[in-house]
Amino acid sequence: MIDEEYLHWHDGVELDAATQLWRGYIEDNDYTRKVLTDETFRKKGDAVIAAGKMLAAARHGNPPA
Repeated sequence: MIDEEYLHWHDGVELDAATQLWRGYIEDNDYTRKVLTDETFRKKGDAVIAAGKMLAAARHGNPPA
């Protein structure tokens, strides 16, 4: 079952300039709520995958804590 709340969210990544590590995130399309991944990543692609998994999980009833 799809969680309707997260249908209007997107995922992305951001770079921490100080550490040069990437983090994934999910965010609502109104830009009022944002949730970062717990982990940081050296490779941008790994952060992209983590963000995608977090959004998929949220949409299927397992939102981030």
